[in-house]
Amino acid sequence: MRKDKRRVQSFLPVSFIALSLTCPVVAADASKGWMTFTSRAGWSIKYPPGWQVGSCNSCLDPSDPNVFVTFFDPSTNGMLMIQHLKDKPADQSVEAWLNDVKQVVVANPRMSEQWISLDGVRALKVKTRNPDSTESENIYAVDGSRTFFLQASPVRNMAFYQQYKQMLSTFKFAKR
Repeated sequence: MRKDKRRVQSFLPVSFIALSLTCPVVAADASKGWMTFTSRAGWSIKYPPGWQVGSCNSCLDPSDPNVFVTFFDPSTNGMLMIQHLKDKPADQSVEAWLNDVKQVVVANPRMSEQWISLDGVRALKVKTRNPDSTESENIYAVDGSRTFFLQASPVRNMAFYQQYKQMLSTFKFAKR
């Protein structure tokens, strides 16, 4: 029995080292050197150097809470759009509200749906097929009553998708 116990104890440090090397600690460093964009609508996100920040054609201030914001990667032609939508009514659950919102915001055929967490709040992720046969990932999230929509496309481009996922990990809702 003692011999087996020593064998397990000697194995633990090696396992711990192996796990430490494979854990996504590196992912946190992947956004080092990225810029931070803060919207007055109540959110912020980090984005890689070389990406272009934009908004609607006649909008001079992308941080205006009433406009959508785009993050465009010229090297992959990938784009992330973030928009503050109408606030959730107090008498509706998050689930019911987001199920209604997804019907109105994106009419493209839905391929999959999944409930996720975005900066600690419940969110609905919906993958859709666009008219040009590309796929988009659409995330609908409610923070308090504020409703947000994030859309990334094309998600089949792995170089873009990996950077988008890293950006998503830096998304934060502003504290009220």
